[in-house]
Amino acid sequence: SITGGAGEDGACRCPVCMRRFQDYYGYEMPRLMTDDVKQFRWREALFILEDTSRKIKEIKPGTEITCCVHATLNTYYVCEYRGYDNWDMVAASPYFDVFSTTIIAWELPQAFFENITQRTVEVAKKYGKQSERWLMGYYKQPADFAQIDRVVDLYAAAGVDRLGTWTYRGGYGTVLAAPDALKLWDRIGENYKRVLGEVR
Repeated sequence: SITGGAGEDGACRCPVCMRRFQDYYGYEMPRLMTDDVKQFRWREALFILEDTSRKIKEIKPGTEITCCVHATLNTYYVCEYRGYDNWDMVAASPYFDVFSTTIIAWELPQAFFENITQRTVEVAKKYGKQSERWLMGYYKQPADFAQIDRVVDLYAAAGVDRLGTWTYRGGYGTVLAAPDALKLWDRIGENYKRVLGEVR
């Protein structure tokens, strides 16, 4: 991971989290990543996101809230234990309006893009949410920029409601910049214009 990877602890070990784990499971939270620790992390993270979203909607009811999860195929991120393998857990929440899945690295197989996109749209529809897929606009870029066109076509054909790209201008001028950051950004922008109206 360019963010430094996973730490040694399986979850936050502050006094509050330690006490919550103890209260729920009846024993002290282990430092190792166990099934109980994974479930605890998922449940607590979802509680924080839902509680925050609920409060935002109380203050400003029309606010549209997106929850984005890692684009996983079960154990794809197992070495870092990131994200939710159970997307339904997130998409079922009444406090989120858009179900989104994260960026996929350009070098991954087309079948991976297809699978993640199909599942994202299906899960979003199942729970009456809008669907959102992302384009990688930083760090790495496709060997052939025509791949951007093909992926955007895939998203549009699959019925994705919204597109997102991270980061602004391909990360130009930052340590996260793609090799041809501005060219990448322009190509993504051309695709946005091309499908405007099909996806948001």
